[in-house]
Amino acid sequence: MCTKRILTFCYRMDIAFSLPAAKHQFTLRMLPCQDARQKIAKVCIRLVPECAYANGEDAFGNQYIYGEIVQEHTHFGVEVCGIAEIDQNCLTAPENTMAALAPYRYPSHYTKVGEEIKEYYREHGKGNTETQLAFTERLLHQIYQDMVYCQGVTDIYTTAEQAMAGRTGVCQDYAHIMISLCRIADIPSRYVVGMMQGEGFSHAWVEVCIDGYWHGMDPTNNRVVDDTYIKISHGRDYQDCIVNRGVFRGGGEQTQQVQVIVNAEEGLPDFRGVNIV
Repeated sequence: MCTKRILTFCYRMDIAFSLPAAKHQFTLRMLPCQDARQKIAKVCIRLVPECAYANGEDAFGNQYIYGEIVQEHTHFGVEVCGIAEIDQNCLTAPENTMAALAPYRYPSHYTKVGEEIKEYYREHGKGNTETQLAFTERLLHQIYQDMVYCQGVTDIYTTAEQAMAGRTGVCQDYAHIMISLCRIADIPSRYVVGMMQGEGFSHAWVEVCIDGYWHGMDPTNNRVVDDTYIKISHGRDYQDCIVNRGVFRGGGEQTQQVQVIVNAEEGLPDFRGVNIV
């Protein structure tokens, strides 16, 4: 029996430019996905400065919006708010073919296997009689135990191998390490960006394909993904899920702030008065 949890969400990103920017072309992956586990009942998008935008879908099935702000501006703001219906009992199946899973079986830029990853797998790899699901759940607990969460030690360019060597990082690093180890065990694994209740920021976790379904694993928080998580996008690693890409003229230095709010609701909230897309 499917039981749904209703979550409201609001993802805000603000970028301040020290000098006026113009001819600002942007691509934003901030729209939560639709799948068997997650239905997006409503969503509204607000851009500052206001401008026209279009919708697209990338090679991994992620939704995005893109557009251009021609006039000069010193601030770029995006707000994506809406309602998600999460049913944790309804797992998502891959589109099916071997080709669809192929990108998630092999090393990618951030998940290449080096000596540090190999050594860790020799110590904590999948046992001969261990099921894939039992292994991935054990692995997420092991990574949580062995890593130290610390901001500022790694950055967006840090690979799984580098983070493993330092045993320190943030959610991006935890996810890359787990993906790298699962792919050694021949378990298709992908990087996920999304939101979770109580976090305050965007978050990254892992999905593993086992017995024909995707299962969410969060080594950063030492837990299997439940119905307090809202998924935005997935890919081979961080590079496929970058939230904001843009090019512009001018702009000087940039300061970016992100705020994410996810709340549980008893029923569908009233979204009258906003533009729904």
